Amino acid sequence: MYWCGIMPENESAADTGFLYEEQVLKLLLKYSEDFAKEQRMENSILYLGRKNLSGKELSLIAISVSLALGDRDSAFIHFQQARKFKVSKSEIVDIIKATKMILMSSSMSSFKTCLPIMQEKSRLLYNRKEVEKIVNRLKKELNLGLVPESLDTLSQFSFELFTEHLRERTELLSPLKLDMKFIYLVAFSVSLILGFGECIKIYLSLFFENDGTLGDVEDAIAVTRFVTGNRAIISAIDILKNMDKLPI
Repeated sequence: MYWCGIMPENESAADTGFLYEEQVLKLLLKYSEDFAKEQRMENSILYLGRKNLSGKELSLIAISVSLALGDRDSAFIHFQQARKFKVSKSEIVDIIKATKMILMSSSMSSFKTCLPIMQEKSRLLYNRKEVEKIVNRLKKELNLGLVPESLDTLSQFSFELFTEHLRERTELLSPLKLDMKFIYLVAFSVSLILGFGECIKIYLSLFFENDGTLGDVEDAIAVTRFVTGNRAIISAIDILKNMDKLPI
C-alpha cells in the first residue's frame, strides 16, 4: 500500500488523487523526516489501513468530512480515491445530500439560547398539539423515543421552519443507493467535527439501532480525525514551497 501519494511508478498522482499529498510529503522530507514518517503512519493507522469499513466507505466518509469542512482540495482528493473503489454516481450524490443535511441541522444547535427572546417577538398561529403530534410520529419513526432538542426548540417559535426542516430531512436523508446504516455513520462523523452533541448522540444511536458495530464507529472516528488534521498538510503546500531561504 502506498501512502500520501508515494506510489508505484506506473501510477500517476493525477490518477490516484493524491497529487497534493505527494508534493507536501516530498517537501516535508526536506525539513523534517520525523514529520514525514508521522504522516505516513497516520495514513495507514487512521485511514487506508483500517480493518472494518471498506476502502470505499472510508473514502466516502472522508469526502463527507472534507465537504463539511469546506475543503475542496481534500474532498476532490478523497473523491479520486473513492473512484478506485468503483464508487457510483448515486453513492456520491447520497454523500453530498447527507452532508448538506447535517450542516443545515447544525445551524440550529444554539436555538435554545435565543428562544426566550424569539418567543417574546413571535405570535404563534398554530396549535401546540399539532406540533406534538408530528414530534411523536418522528419519535416512532426513529424508534428512539427522542428527537433533537434544537428541533423541538425550533417548533416553539416557527412552525414554518419546523415543517420545512422535516421536509428537508425526508428528502436529504433518503439515499439513492447507500443503506441508512451507513448514512447514519456518515452523519455521526460530520456531527463530530461540527461539535453538534445532540446529533452525535442521535445518529450514533440510530447507527447501532440498525446493527452497526463498534469497530465501524472506531474506523469512522479514525478517518474523521485524519481528514480534519490533514487540512493543515494539504493547505501547507505553498508555504513549504517557499521555506528554502528561511533560517533553520
